[in-house]
Amino acid sequence: MKKYVLLSATALIAVGAQAQTINYTALQDAFGQPVTTSATGKPQVASDAPASLRIISAADIKASGLDNLPDILSRYSGLDVLRWGTGAADVAIRGYNHGHYGRLLVRVNGRQVFNDHYAMVVWNTLPVALSEIKQIEIVKGPVGAIYGFNAVAGVINIITVNPLYDETGTVTLRAGNNDKREANMVKTLKLGDSLGLKLSAGYKEADEFQRGKLTTAERNRLRDMEANHVSASGLAQVADNIQVGVELSRSYSLQDNYTTTNTYYAIDYVARAAKLDVDVDAGNVGLLNLSVYRNWLDFNYLGLGTASDARLTVAQVSDLIQLDTDHTVKITSEYRRSEMGRWPTPGGRISADIFAGSLMWDWKVSDNISFTNAVRVDNFNLGYDGAAMTPRLLSEFDTKLTKGSFNSGVVYKPTSEDTLRFTYGLANQLPAMFELGGFYGAGTVGNPELKPASITSIELGYDHALPVINGSFGITAYRQQTKDVKATTGGTADRILVNGTLTQTFINAGESSSWGMEADIRGAVAGGFTYGASYTWTDIDDNLTINKGPLPTRPVYYEKASPKHKLRGNVGWTSGALSADLGLTWQSGRYQLRPGAGAQTGFLIPTKIDSYTSGTASVAYTFSTGTEVRATATDFLRASTPTTSVLETERRVYLSLSQSF
Repeated sequence: MKKYVLLSATALIAVGAQAQTINYTALQDAFGQPVTTSATGKPQVASDAPASLRIISAADIKASGLDNLPDILSRYSGLDVLRWGTGAADVAIRGYNHGHYGRLLVRVNGRQVFNDHYAMVVWNTLPVALSEIKQIEIVKGPVGAIYGFNAVAGVINIITVNPLYDETGTVTLRAGNNDKREANMVKTLKLGDSLGLKLSAGYKEADEFQRGKLTTAERNRLRDMEANHVSASGLAQVADNIQVGVELSRSYSLQDNYTTTNTYYAIDYVARAAKLDVDVDAGNVGLLNLSVYRNWLDFNYLGLGTASDARLTVAQVSDLIQLDTDHTVKITSEYRRSEMGRWPTPGGRISADIFAGSLMWDWKVSDNISFTNAVRVDNFNLGYDGAAMTPRLLSEFDTKLTKGSFNSGVVYKPTSEDTLRFTYGLANQLPAMFELGGFYGAGTVGNPELKPASITSIELGYDHALPVINGSFGITAYRQQTKDVKATTGGTADRILVNGTLTQTFINAGESSSWGMEADIRGAVAGGFTYGASYTWTDIDDNLTINKGPLPTRPVYYEKASPKHKLRGNVGWTSGALSADLGLTWQSGRYQLRPGAGAQTGFLIPTKIDSYTSGTASVAYTFSTGTEVRATATDFLRASTPTTSVLETERRVYLSLSQSF
């Protein structure tokens, strides 16, 4: 057993510290299970990860028949998706979901696609076609010691095919009701044994949902969804021990966002990114990685005549060192600069410089016990250029703070079929740039002294293999505590004094705690059938300093906004060239806040969303030429379903035609 552990660790370290340098296919074939870097920052087989981890494979994505990432993620336990419209969605882990959800860090090939300006992910701007995704790694729970600020509910890492190791070529066309049209293409090219290139491009459009309880002003703002992307990347083996990778991308999305003010606005986004990676195998010194990238995001609120931009620059250096057969460490230093042009009233620019250092230590205590610890320190420096934001003073923006985070986990494998996992973590949620001072207008100003929220979590997990049904069972229980909850803009009935002036602003608003449990069973049986089922229980208890009256004035309402119960199930079937998939989801009721009218203007009204069941179905036939024809129906149980307090999701039916080449 000890020999196998040594061989596994050596093989994983040798392939590289960063996701984009790993030959996932070869390692999965070698170890019989997926490989991940998401839980600790070092490559390891999924069953060794000291975290609640789920990996969605390329085969899972294809079998679902779905055409977008939020809908795919909604099939898995612990994830909560609010579908605001055809193009807009917020994805949460373990509750607390709302418009512009800011607790989940999302990355594509190691590059952050979480946007600091409003602390949100614009899923439609991810420059990725589904057919190029190798796997999606979902880590639940705070992992701030690995990723820094905002990895407080978890991390989703999207890994695409590696042009140096993988060969793929796919063209996909889709068309359906509600004027749905889509086309995308992915192609990798290998130029000898040392250079691989990848090109990805896509376009899609569809009508917006129509049913739902919207005000006349909101409905007049709606626009039909449209999005496109193009990306190019290359990976070169420039020497036996050196790899260099480059990525460039541009994407566009026009979509209807349900914003932090609990109303709809049509917004178009233009996102661009450039990234450079250098990996060096330095022998006893370790495996070195330099990663530098820059994100550009321009956004425009249609109909308001207001636009702005956000920029993010990251430079990171890490060293992964295998000290001996039992001890591995990773040392990381990082610099980040985030900036935003003041919105909606221009004339200033807010920025933040962050210097961070982290250390991860993984100890193989014995053949069946591993112990992992990580610690990180972030030094935050706020800055502001431009005219003052009355009644704020420029001196208030000279803000500095230092925050620490840590993660600890023990994995115990008493038998080859059983795994016990215990983890404890602390992470920090940095206020969005618009909360710190990027927003200035309509009687509201940012608050440069707003504290980060801190989230601690303790969890216990158990996984058991079920060979008799070719499956596995897993259950995880957790407890989370959030301090210094951030409350966004309130109405005119809720103003506070700022330098002697009654003003709307942003505040820390107390605490919130949650208990939860997630249980999954999945596998395959004879006859080409696969199956999966899960249950999620979430119980949130707010202890806030706001919303104490009969009607809320600030949009923080977590304990009733998260459904307590969710049941999910899916069945797949494959027989030769024919395949099918059926997925069903039931969830209990929840409440969401909506702005009041008339005598209730300035307040927010809790609106009940009843429990509901939704379903997806897909059938495909693949010809010997590599051509696949697939029919998919989403939310097929009824014409529309009120899944939020505003627009209702609608039944969508579409046909996909894919050709491999």
